Amino acid sequence: MDLNLLVVFDAVLHEGSITRAAARLEMSQPATSNALNRLRELFHDPLFVRQARGMTPTPRARQLAGPIREALTLVRHTLSEQWLFDYAHSQHRFRLAMSDYGDSVILPRLLDHLARAAPGVELDVVASEHPAVAQDLRGGEIDLAIGNREDLEREFRNEGLLLEQFVCVVRSDHSEIRDRLTMPLFASLRHLDVSHTRYLSRRIDDALAADGLSRTVAAVVPSFLSVAPIVAATDLVATIPWRAAQAFAGMGGLRLLPPPLSLKEAPVSQYWHANTETDQASQWLRRTVRTICQQL
Repeated sequence: MDLNLLVVFDAVLHEGSITRAAARLEMSQPATSNALNRLRELFHDPLFVRQARGMTPTPRARQLAGPIREALTLVRHTLSEQWLFDYAHSQHRFRLAMSDYGDSVILPRLLDHLARAAPGVELDVVASEHPAVAQDLRGGEIDLAIGNREDLEREFRNEGLLLEQFVCVVRSDHSEIRDRLTMPLFASLRHLDVSHTRYLSRRIDDALAADGLSRTVAAVVPSFLSVAPIVAATDLVATIPWRAAQAFAGMGGLRLLPPPLSLKEAPVSQYWHANTETDQASQWLRRTVRTICQQL
């Protein structure tokens, strides 16, 4: 079945004339007549009979009219650029991959937005550092990944969301630190690193080495969320993204200080598979995340 034949059927039914149906479809009259003849062969019925008032549908054509009109309407709505994901009323579940940075900086604002604008939309969040994230993006098990994943940029569509600066987090009553951190003091302190920011650790070590200095990393933890309670109870210093630090700076017992070395800003991006590029629900999710990040 050529779906274009159904379009011709609907036009002849609506216009009651082959000539007017051809004009409506921007087809020639012979081509429209030929399509109608093919329909007659397919359905083994004349479908339309010429009478004084035009082409009158047969009982079989009247029987087909409703289902064909509904089918064409569904196809048009599905393919139309005007069709939008009805986020306000949809019962939809998205699966996101985020680091603990996204969990503390982006996710709270995203959930707050969904509660007000799309209460039927639910999120299932997994760690973006998981090695299967790329495979799950390919397979459609993950709709969107958010973070700093240069390894995903080669294969997946991506969009920059934020540029993140870094800050040092120390205990507010640290015995060795006064108003600022100098490079020698920074190097002499014991440090707390976060395992999934190895790129940041390398930058710190390289900058110190350029000045003939080195540091001691006393512990490596898997999450930014572990930094606050550890730093508040020890003399360790942690260098982490500024927005992540802001998320728990109000907990008390902590100070945020500029690092004494120059650290390049780190991009935070969202990544998705090309298969979801034109999916309306996925497009809405990406627009929503982008808008939230623009407000940070």
